[in-house]
Amino acid sequence: MPLAVAEPLAFALQLYAVVGAIFAVPFAWRGAGALDPAARMGSCGFRLLILPGAAALWPVLLVLWARASGPRKTEAGRRRAAPDPEAGARAP
Repeated sequence: MPLAVAEPLAFALQLYAVVGAIFAVPFAWRGAGALDPAARMGSCGFRLLILPGAAALWPVLLVLWARASGPRKTEAGRRRAAPDPEAGARAP
């Protein structure tokens, strides 16, 4: 592989790893609980175990965490289901 290709590739991988490591710490302590209620009660050992995976999968987890912590729809904001046409046509 030519050096002109290897250097930018190595830089991109290093940047990905650094951003992942920076992201993984707050995700392990806060974000995992936002995605999975069972993770809220996770021990420090659990949080240390998910650090490498969070660092490797940080783009996916960032999107999921952003969706989970976004605005929540209230009951008034939800659409009502269409009435069932069969329900009114049944004979008593």
